Amino acid sequence: MSPAPAVPCVAVEIVHESLAALGVTAVSLTALAGDASQRRFFRVFLADGTTLIAALYPPGHEEQAARDHAVQVWGWERGLPIPRPAGRDGLVVVSEDLGDLDLDRAVAALGENALVLAVEALAAFQACEWRSLPTAAFDAAFFRRELAVFERYALAPDAGLRREVTAFLDDLARRLASHPYRLTHRDFHFNNLFLYEGRVRAVDFQDMRGGPDTYDLASLLGERGGAGLGADEAAWAERVAARLGWEPGWRQRYLECAAQRRLKVIGTFLRLAAAGRPAYLAWLPGVRERAARALEQLGTPAGLVRVLVSASRGRL
Repeated sequence: MSPAPAVPCVAVEIVHESLAALGVTAVSLTALAGDASQRRFFRVFLADGTTLIAALYPPGHEEQAARDHAVQVWGWERGLPIPRPAGRDGLVVVSEDLGDLDLDRAVAALGENALVLAVEALAAFQACEWRSLPTAAFDAAFFRRELAVFERYALAPDAGLRREVTAFLDDLARRLASHPYRLTHRDFHFNNLFLYEGRVRAVDFQDMRGGPDTYDLASLLGERGGAGLGADEAAWAERVAARLGWEPGWRQRYLECAAQRRLKVIGTFLRLAAAGRPAYLAWLPGVRERAARALEQLGTPAGLVRVLVSASRGRL
């Protein structure tokens, strides 16, 4: 995680108070760059030279902090490659510090070996039974709500083929909900995967849930640094399918997940940009290209692909 601009003193005070309640005496705190959520992150420096990461949730989000901590404890107890939980007090969740070397930074040296390491982390998630998770599994309504963000931020009200687009997205959400389920991280991309002590461990895991078997790989290969790596997506999908033992029909399922996930991500990036966070627009070209490819390989009518892909340029 990278340093962030100065934060309000009250936020620092809240973190110090929660750390004290957990029996942790901090020598100092450094604010870190956040993610797409409203949480603030801090690196906590201890007297013995070690560090922790503290996540501060917005006011009124104690229940969310408690749920996310419960998910982390659940995953850690099952050996998932995530940070060790160090405690929670009120709005503050404290975790092991995995350092600053995410795969987006490491890929320059690792090349496609970054994917090899990421797939081993993915294998750990897929091997884990998910039904006792505190978070509910994906369903068709959930997938469709995600695609509604794409419709809102990417499609103009008078977009051509609007009815066809809506029908296509409705059907796509239903199809994903019929896939075989495994444990999904839900945001399995290079910026959430950290190289630590020789292996990859995942952050931003709090929304993991039961979901389509190919979902996380579609995210890994189609977004951010994964899309920019230039790896042969089809060849990697074949390799991972064999490694993880996916059921027959996985190629079609992968394309369906890739289409839904990438349209969802386009909508998310445009929403964040509209909220004053334009840095996310830098990743749009790569995910737009991969979305178009998945849609075409699914046999989506060319006119509909054009509407969806041109829409992803946004209405900002």
